[in-house]
Amino acid sequence: MNCKKCDNKLEEGAKFCNKCGEKVIAETTPVSTEKTGKKSTLSSVVSVIVFILAIGVGRYLFTSPTNPSTQNGGYSTTELASETVKQVKSSTTFPNKLDEATTWVDITAEQNAIRYHYVLSGIDTSSLSNEYLKSYLGKSICENKDTKNLLDRGLSMEYSYMVENTTQSYFVSFTKADCL
Repeated sequence: MNCKKCDNKLEEGAKFCNKCGEKVIAETTPVSTEKTGKKSTLSSVVSVIVFILAIGVGRYLFTSPTNPSTQNGGYSTTELASETVKQVKSSTTFPNKLDEATTWVDITAEQNAIRYHYVLSGIDTSSLSNEYLKSYLGKSICENKDTKNLLDRGLSMEYSYMVENTTQSYFVSFTKADCL
């Protein structure tokens, strides 16, 4: 089915047009997803983020953030996060092994944020820290058009990493201010 306002092709179950933000009332047509191949260990973190954003988040953008009357397609940021997570979960099976070191285990809607949960295994984490990950991931996240649109709409993007068979964990959060 196409959007009645802008004629953009809609996904099955969409509640809004990902191009113009118009609320959808009727049934829609399905859109297929893509999968990526394996990546090297250290660069896999960035590749995973880009992969997830391209598939999971990019498809659910609403309207131009410069138009305050239609920002978020009429949804609050918490509703936007919940709806995006719901749609991502409907098209993803967890756990989802993204590469030899990274397994995507969940995505959750937090208040005004989307949180991605990962388990890292088989890698040397001696050089990892929250600050290192934020610095390393920042450019890729902020240059990703889909992520930038969500950040501009007031959502934070959060990335939680647990290291398998250890108590090590990492947490990185990005807001609109991080990408100015």
